[in-house]
Amino acid sequence: MSQRFDIVVAGAGMVGACAALSLAKAGFRVALVEPAGKMPETNSNDDAYDLRVSALSPTSQQILEQLGVWQSLDQTRVCQYEKMSIWHQHGRARVEFDCVELARGSLGSIVENRQIVRMLQSACDAQTNIEWLCPDRIDSIQENSDKHLHLTLASGIELASDLLIAADGRGSNTRQLAGFEVTGGDYQQQAIVANVDTELSHQFTAWQRFLSTGPLAFLPLANGQSSIVWSCNNDFADEMMSLDETAFCAALSDAFEGQLGRVESIGQRQSFPLSWHGNDCWLNHRTLLLGDAAHGVHPLAGQGVNLGFSDVKLLTRKIEGLDSAWNRKRLRQFERQRKSETTLATHTFSGLKWIYGLDNPAISQLRDLGMRIVQNNPATRRLLMKQAIRNMA
Repeated sequence: MSQRFDIVVAGAGMVGACAALSLAKAGFRVALVEPAGKMPETNSNDDAYDLRVSALSPTSQQILEQLGVWQSLDQTRVCQYEKMSIWHQHGRARVEFDCVELARGSLGSIVENRQIVRMLQSACDAQTNIEWLCPDRIDSIQENSDKHLHLTLASGIELASDLLIAADGRGSNTRQLAGFEVTGGDYQQQAIVANVDTELSHQFTAWQRFLSTGPLAFLPLANGQSSIVWSCNNDFADEMMSLDETAFCAALSDAFEGQLGRVESIGQRQSFPLSWHGNDCWLNHRTLLLGDAAHGVHPLAGQGVNLGFSDVKLLTRKIEGLDSAWNRKRLRQFERQRKSETTLATHTFSGLKWIYGLDNPAISQLRDLGMRIVQNNPATRRLLMKQAIRNMA
């Protein structure tokens, strides 16, 4: 006999766990399927900071607050950033944003990915209408004649559901099983991530320098360190990863123009390939894509998860209060709205990387002119900040 659910969510990462929690709070009975199992609890404040962090927008923070998750985060490991500073290699102009201009306490918060996942999963544990199935994965999907989905898990457990949500990341196995076609491309770059100690304070500022080899971000951490995301062309990334700590710190200091003085030390380094993808269709035979399963953007300053949280927010608003999670009209409305917004974000991030990477005197002059206009016009700067915060969410 199949276990019956309103919604099955594949993937219990940041977006998947958020979706399960939000939809369960909206009254749906949810099964949460996660191959890797739950993230283990830790009580140590002395743990090294996670190499993967996200810059959560104020709207994402609000989403987590409404779910009761933000309040559970260890606030001593959350760093609110008050300013952003953006400049590029081939020019002299700079744009700086300050939360004071928007009468806000911050422009966003830098939070470790693992802490977000842990607290979301803990909140899912407390929900009586969420059933965990982990470690387990979906092996087959069939649409029955009575119009619900029949799912078979690797463990042999069988599920019936009105709606299946694929939130299992960029390489989504569920997306493949459901027959979605994916469009994407390779940036021919790698992202190097690490946490570094610098001679000067990070000043609670998110820094972004665009280089011909790719963008470099320094994001402030609550312990005084900075989390770097250095997107480099593949050959250059391989060269940087092969350097010893002293040589890498020197190269990083130079690439960052010594903005925070010397990079004095660095912990573990990791690199991963960069690509983008999108889907023409997010809804196919009662399977809906969310988060990175639906859209993958360049990791400029760690913004991608905000798009996923906004997927969850709109989906919940569209189907809460309905007798069934399956309502094709409402789900198509969701698909159209979020697809247009995330497609714009995907190509905006890709365009920024390309435009700022061009080493051309005429282009550099135009870039500088545009950046000076923004920097010298407070009204324009406030408008861009408001739009950026909205798009980040």
